[in-house]
Amino acid sequence: MEKHVKALFNDQILKEAAIFYSVTFEDLVFVGGFENFIYGFTKDSEEYIMRISHESHRTLSQVAAELDFVNFLAHYDANVSTPVLSIHQRLVEQVYCSNGSYFTISVYTKALGERPNKAMMNEAFFESYGQTIGCFHWLTKMYKPALGITPRFKWDEDPLLVHADEYLPKEDGIILERFHALMREINELKITKNNYGLIHTDIHAGNFFVKDNELTVFDFDDCSYMWFVSDIAIALFYHIDFQKITEEERIEKATLFMKHFMIGYLKENKLTKKDFLAIDLFLKLRELVLYIVVHRSMDVEKDQFAYSYVKRHRDRIINDEPFLPIDFKQFI
Repeated sequence: MEKHVKALFNDQILKEAAIFYSVTFEDLVFVGGFENFIYGFTKDSEEYIMRISHESHRTLSQVAAELDFVNFLAHYDANVSTPVLSIHQRLVEQVYCSNGSYFTISVYTKALGERPNKAMMNEAFFESYGQTIGCFHWLTKMYKPALGITPRFKWDEDPLLVHADEYLPKEDGIILERFHALMREINELKITKNNYGLIHTDIHAGNFFVKDNELTVFDFDDCSYMWFVSDIAIALFYHIDFQKITEEERIEKATLFMKHFMIGYLKENKLTKKDFLAIDLFLKLRELVLYIVVHRSMDVEKDQFAYSYVKRHRDRIINDEPFLPIDFKQFI
């Protein structure tokens, strides 16, 4: 989150946000957040999550488009945390700051279950993970924004990617070159209704809860029009990247994950072999995007996560090494 956004946020913003949902300032409990301020509250014995976002991150129309998509998925009983209407019967509200900018306010039912842990990481879980994402992709082929909703942006229109050169240090010029070359290569991929549409783009273990091996996905903040295989790549990336294991173990764990993930995915949605095999490009894209994010939002020298990520990935990116040396043909 940008420093100027943190400076704008205060208790008065929070008090006004609470009014929209007939709760009090004291009812709101800070949960966390990286790009947004996240609070939890209980009302009528039900638990809810409030997300507060500055317009510099997402505009009112962008948030409205996100919630329209989530509502569409919920209508078809997809496993999502459902948006909640305000006292004005709106899915998103605004609170203005002293400088004339605004924060958007949205509330969702709290997902059932808990964050996934190592004990859950078995074949049945991987299959359920893939089936959940496959269901989203099958449904998005039918999605059309409601009347008055401005469609969400395309993947390469995300401000993070548009302004990537502002976040990387000068000594990372070659990494910026790798990034732009990859963007061009991805944009040459064919687009069809069966391989491209509005998707979550960030379904990792921090963005869903699990109960009885069933996922409930939340935080569609990064949803954009993108190739379906990107969601698959991101699931794999986060499953593998932050484990302290050898290269041989990475390959072994990735193979097990993908085998069962794709069994679940293919129950709900089909991809051609050619579309699926673009996964290497999207694994590399996620690697680069996170590299940009840590430079934008963290002090790489002082933050242990940022420092470790840069140390682990910088040479791999510069040398244009694949994220995983795996033959993905075996999974489709």
